[in-house]
Amino acid sequence: MLKIKTSCFDCNNTSCLIKANCPPHILEEVDKNKTINRIRKKQIIFQEGDEPFNIYFIYSGIVKVFKKGAFNKDQIVRFSFEGDILGHRGLNSSNNFPVSAQAISDTEICCFSKDFFLDLLNKVPQLAINLMLFFSDELNQEETKLRDMAIFNVREKVAKTLLIFIDKFGINQEQEIFNIEILTRQDIADFTGLTSNQVTKELSELKQNQFIDTYNKKIKILSKEKIERIVSFLT
Repeated sequence: MLKIKTSCFDCNNTSCLIKANCPPHILEEVDKNKTINRIRKKQIIFQEGDEPFNIYFIYSGIVKVFKKGAFNKDQIVRFSFEGDILGHRGLNSSNNFPVSAQAISDTEICCFSKDFFLDLLNKVPQLAINLMLFFSDELNQEETKLRDMAIFNVREKVAKTLLIFIDKFGINQEQEIFNIEILTRQDIADFTGLTSNQVTKELSELKQNQFIDTYNKKIKILSKEKIERIVSFLT
C-alpha cells in the first residue's frame, strides 16, 4: 500500500458521511488522523476473520465486499464506490471482520483508527445518526437480495443483477454499463449466487433476444424496460 495525502477540504465525494456531516473544525482534526492508501487492483484491503483496527472510506475506485461460503466459494455481498464506508461491520469491539474487501480497480482509501472514528461519532451526533440510517438502508438491501436469491430463477437473478449494476455503476451515452468490463463472469456469478456458466448462458440468451448487447467485456443495455419486466412482479 502506497500512502498519499489529500485534504478532506479538497475532496469532492459528497456521499462521504464524514465530508457531509462534519463541520470545518472537525474536518481539520480528521485530516490530522487519517492516511490515504493507494491499493492496486485485486489487492486485499482486509480479510474475513481479521481483527478490526481501522475504518475505511473509498476516495476513488471500486471495491468488492465478499464472504466465504460453502465449498470455499465467494459470495459477493456488495460493490462499494467513491465515498462509501468499509469495515463498519467490525465496529463492535468483540467481533472480527465478518467479510473481506478487495479492490477490483486501482483504488485509494482513507483510513482511520477505529478508536478515532468512535470518538468522532461521539463528537458529531449528526454523523452517528446518518451512519445509523446507512446501516438501516444497507440491511434492507441485503434482506431484499436474500429474498431474490431464494425465489428468483436464473433469468430473474441475472436481470435483477443487471438492474442493480445500472443503478450502482451507471451507464454512459452509448447505454453501456460503466466499468462492467473490470468484472469477470465469476464476479457476476458470485454476486448473483450462480455459476459462471449459468451467467454466461443467460447473458447470451438476453443478447439473442435483443435485451442487451455484449462485446469486449462490455454490456450495452438495449431495453431496460424489457429487463425490468422480467422481475416486475416483485418490484
